[in-house]
Amino acid sequence: MTTATKAKLPPALLLTLATTAQVGMSTMQQGVAVLSYALGAPLALSLAQAGTLVSATSVGVMLAMLLGGYLIDRYGVRPVLLGASLVTVLAGASIATQANYLSLTLALAATGFGLGALPIAGARVIFDGFAGKSRGLAMGIRQTGVPLGAAIAAAALPSLAQVSGAKAPWLWLALAAATLNLVLAAAAPVAQRVPPADRPPLGGDLRRIALPALIGFMLASGQYGLLTYTVVSAPGGAPIAVAGILLAIAQLGGAAGRVGFGQLSDRLHSRPRVVALAAILGALGIALATHLGSVPIVLRGVAYFFAGAGAIGWNALVLTWGGERVSGARSGQAIGLIGTSVFAGSAIWPPLFGLVAQARGFGAAWLALAILIALAAVLAFAAGTKAPSRNSRLGSPNGGA
Repeated sequence: MTTATKAKLPPALLLTLATTAQVGMSTMQQGVAVLSYALGAPLALSLAQAGTLVSATSVGVMLAMLLGGYLIDRYGVRPVLLGASLVTVLAGASIATQANYLSLTLALAATGFGLGALPIAGARVIFDGFAGKSRGLAMGIRQTGVPLGAAIAAAALPSLAQVSGAKAPWLWLALAAATLNLVLAAAAPVAQRVPPADRPPLGGDLRRIALPALIGFMLASGQYGLLTYTVVSAPGGAPIAVAGILLAIAQLGGAAGRVGFGQLSDRLHSRPRVVALAAILGALGIALATHLGSVPIVLRGVAYFFAGAGAIGWNALVLTWGGERVSGARSGQAIGLIGTSVFAGSAIWPPLFGLVAQARGFGAAWLALAILIALAAVLAFAAGTKAPSRNSRLGSPNGGA
């Protein structure tokens, strides 16, 4: 196992590199969802089959997060960033050559496997580089790369696909993601090995991240519920263009929430209590935003901004909280396991939401979603009253609970 030395670069530059690397990864990963319909069109795929292309990529990401966290703790972030970047380029280049549904699905799964280790390594770089000093804020800023990457993919890829075809962008997206992460690898702290005698028991560390992982799994329902169903269920019969604007506003709220809640958690010295605050805001915001009906677009936009701030802004906090609950030698595994749990939630909750919406209507589905998020808030708040974390270095009795 490894721990990391202090970064040689100024913290602000290291954070800029890590955030940019996350943007590169997220643009490609989110781009699969944006262009899934276009990838499936030449193969005459059904909507369900096109959806499985997104699922295949997510499965690859989840497997990489599980393995990547272990490899990062054992060998450091540099080898993982190098290997994952290589897999991303090779798999991304292969997408354009696939001529049938099965081979395209496998190529996208391999692409997800390459991409999945990159954000875990980037999170570990910032987790180590900002130990004890504005870690929550730094992790929140890095995690804004996810909605920023999604915004870039949504804005650029459909038009690009119309000009050059849906398979053309992937090599260039892979090269961009790999290049940005290789730059981060060069800047990352050099890992130092932890003697076997100093390694804590694995079981105890895994038990300590069970609650953050469960809460992340639950809160993924709000983040991906907004992403998946805002456009098709906008209140007041809003046109698609207006609903798309509301979704974009929610994503901007999520980016602002990741930064703001991260900074607040540094000041309050408690990750779980701020996770609870974000979840409550998300639950109330979703319940309000999705039941406003025919009110001025400005008011709806404000509601969706706060809904997104809470329902999306928790992500970096849960990763940081989990990493701080374990020994430093296993923080990569903790972040990877929690990331996997969040991706599992992203795969499970949207179909369940759809089933409720079909049976009871969108209003009931959004209320059920808000209740689920509120339950996660209760769990997080209760956790914030317990003992401090092992690895927070915040000097507070409520450091990570």
